[in-house]
Amino acid sequence: MTDKLNIIGKLASYYSNTPVIRSLLQLVPSWGAADEFLQQRANEIRSERLRTFFDELAEGKYEITEDLIQSEDFLHFYFCTLRAVLNTRQREKIRLLARLLNSSLSPDISGTSDEYEELLSILESITFREFEVIYDLYNLELQHPRAGQEGDLQTTMRYWKAFKQIAFSKYGIAENTLSPFMAKLERTGLYLRITARLTNYPGDAGRTTPLLDRLLEFVREKEALRRIEWVAGLMYDGTPSLNRRFSHRYEPCRSFWCCTWHCLPVGGYVC
Repeated sequence: MTDKLNIIGKLASYYSNTPVIRSLLQLVPSWGAADEFLQQRANEIRSERLRTFFDELAEGKYEITEDLIQSEDFLHFYFCTLRAVLNTRQREKIRLLARLLNSSLSPDISGTSDEYEELLSILESITFREFEVIYDLYNLELQHPRAGQEGDLQTTMRYWKAFKQIAFSKYGIAENTLSPFMAKLERTGLYLRITARLTNYPGDAGRTTPLLDRLLEFVREKEALRRIEWVAGLMYDGTPSLNRRFSHRYEPCRSFWCCTWHCLPVGGYVC
């Protein structure tokens, strides 16, 4: 308990200018005893995870007030999210969890406690690499909207080869494991495989679902999403005059944490 109090005390001191975060720190449950050396290392790890979480939470778009932390709904969300944070190794994923909690305060996102728990459960069940893969697929879908009378499969096949190359080269997914990799994402409801009885179609292509759109509402800033959709619209809404005017091509940033899309000269770099 002393170690726990020391860690919480240090974090409370760090957030001395953020009284609401200090109040939330006092609600962090204690962790069990273990071998002294292992306990010390475990405490360090948990302290680092909490620091990442509270840093992201403190920088969130929506203010957490003293009144709010008296709310049963918020405290329920907080404790559920905190449990996930303490069991999560990947710092990027911890930031997603903080964004999920902060966005639950948005007046523009109307959701129930059941929906929050469902979205939280999805984030808990996937790795950050899986999240990035499905997010890259989502970006490709924005870049390749349905044309004319195309069906889902026809539209998807226009960029599926590019998606597989991203999965192989960027994420190191072996070609023979991509299908089971995507099958796991399908079980989350974020992705749906397209089934069709067609010659030369192996049945491995698929699309993201509205559930991913909903999750992104929580974990990505709305302004960033608007920029993505705006740029995609410039590319594919049938009015390419802006592209000709600037002689530029539009490329998505390859990092989820970058909030912009970049208008790059041909041959330029993508961050």
